[in-house]
Amino acid sequence: MANPSPSGRHRALSLLALIGTLLVVAVCLRLAWWQLDRAGEKRQWLAEQRTRGQQAAADLPALLAMKDPLHRQARIHGSADNARNLLLDNRILNGQAGYHLLTPLQTPQGHWVLINRGWLPRGRSREQLPDIPPIHGRITVEGTVYHPSGEAFVLKEDTLPDNQWPLRIQKVDFDAIGKRLGVELAPFEIRVRPDLALGGNAPLPRHWQDVTPMGPERHKAYALQWFALALAALLIYVAAAVRNRRKTREDA
Repeated sequence: MANPSPSGRHRALSLLALIGTLLVVAVCLRLAWWQLDRAGEKRQWLAEQRTRGQQAAADLPALLAMKDPLHRQARIHGSADNARNLLLDNRILNGQAGYHLLTPLQTPQGHWVLINRGWLPRGRSREQLPDIPPIHGRITVEGTVYHPSGEAFVLKEDTLPDNQWPLRIQKVDFDAIGKRLGVELAPFEIRVRPDLALGGNAPLPRHWQDVTPMGPERHKAYALQWFALALAALLIYVAAAVRNRRKTREDA
């Protein structure tokens, strides 16, 4: 069987290069349009959160009755459970490791919710837990409803320890924490308003990050990168094709 001629091999390689280039361009364009779609979805999502944040503050029964109270303003009266605080580990502020302090709050109606009081610095070692200022008397908490992502990264899945308070946790699992407290806990936390003092205590640092970490502009930038890669693939193919054609003519 005769071997293909050099010109035949050249045409086959050119065809493969064209197909490969078209596949790369198609993938890049698909990813670019996907990023643009994500940018549109993110703009809509942020607009919805801003609208919710501008609505009148709701009490805990009203929030519990809502299908999705995320980012709603809350105004809740109750008493803090100072004996059973929780420390959400691995919270970084200005490069310093620390915790978010979550305190169970019971309302006069008997409902329970976690209030996120803010950030506490870690001690000199992990064995040294920070001092937690108690909240005495009945208080009014104003803040924003927040639910952490269920995909939060943790080093390992630990079961909650028994009879260890304050309880250091790696992520907020409302069902598990409610069982440990022996109460029916609201499926969200209240992130306290940044300037609000609770029980006469000075406000802790509260640099909340409720909005999504990747905004619409980031998605648009990624889309532009994918468009640029598609254009680059086409230019590389055209340049290579022109060079090969010139070489073929010179060899003829």
